[in-house]
Order: sequence, then C-alpha cells, then structure tokens
Amino acid sequence: MIRINLIPPEYIANINRRVVIAKVVLGAVLALAVVVVISLWHVTRAEALKLTMAKREAELKSLQGDVEKVKAIEADISEVQRYLDAINRIANGRFIYTRFMQETARDLPATIWFTSLRTTLNGDAMDVSFAVKSRSAYDFADWLNALETKANYSSVSLDGITISEEESVKVFTTQVKLKCIIK
Repeated sequence: MIRINLIPPEYIANINRRVVIAKVVLGAVLALAVVVVISLWHVTRAEALKLTMAKREAELKSLQGDVEKVKAIEADISEVQRYLDAINRIANGRFIYTRFMQETARDLPATIWFTSLRTTLNGDAMDVSFAVKSRSAYDFADWLNALETKANYSSVSLDGITISEEESVKVFTTQVKLKCIIK
C-alpha cells in the first residue's frame, strides 16, 4: 500500500513547534508552581518562627520578674551564709584556749604547775610555750610522755631542766614548747 501525505511539511513543522512550545510552557509553569510552593512554605515557616519567637519573648518578659526575685534571694542567701561563716569562725576560735587548758589540766599531775604560758594561733594550730615546775621527776616524765603520744599535740620539745631546792624539796624547772592541733 502506498501512502500519500497530503499535509504540507510546513504545517507539520508548525505543529511540532507548537508542541515544543507547549512543553516548554508546561515546564515553565511547573517550575514556577514549584518555586511558588517552596516560597509559600518558607514564608509560612518564617511566620511560624516569628510567632514562636514572639511567644517566647513574651514568656521571657513575664518570667523576668521571677528571675530578678531569684537573684535577690540568692544574694540574700549568700549574705546570710557569709554571716554564718563569720559566726562559725568566731565560735571556733572563741573556745580554743578554754579547750586547750581543759585538756592540758586534765592530764596534769598534782605535782606539776605552770609558772607562765604563751600561746600563738597559727591557722589550725596553736604554738604553745610554757614554763613548768614539778616536784616529781617521774610525774614530769610521765606528763611529757602523755603530751608526746596524744594525737592533737606535736613537736613537743623541752629546754634544759634546772633543779633547785625549795622547802627542802627538789623542784624541777623547764620550758616546754609544743604545737596543738585544733580540732
């Protein structure tokens, strides 16, 4: 069978050109639609973020008063804590000498007595120096041993011992130095 094309070639070329133009226009419209949809999505998202930001700023402003109150309370707490710390420092240092004398006198035999006492606070320790007289060398040695073995005394040292006679009794005189750890 023989086909005869009665349509002129210019007409077919014109139809093909219109199809290409229609495809290009359709592609452009689709691209424009995609751009519009994406733009609308971004605009909607930006507006939602603006609303969220506005809500959070309003919440921040409403809570700012509470934040100021909390800061004021924290300042009051720190001031009270400083006062309590100062009171504790005073209270700890207030009875150091009393405790030291009670502990020392508790172990002091009746034949030993102090003639002078000098103390110096050194942080958590107290340097103590005292002149001591004793009528018994054994009591004196026992008392020094007790000082050396106690945990809160350290660096116990003894200067030269002088022996004299008072009322026909030998009296031992010396200088004792030690460090008392304050607990």
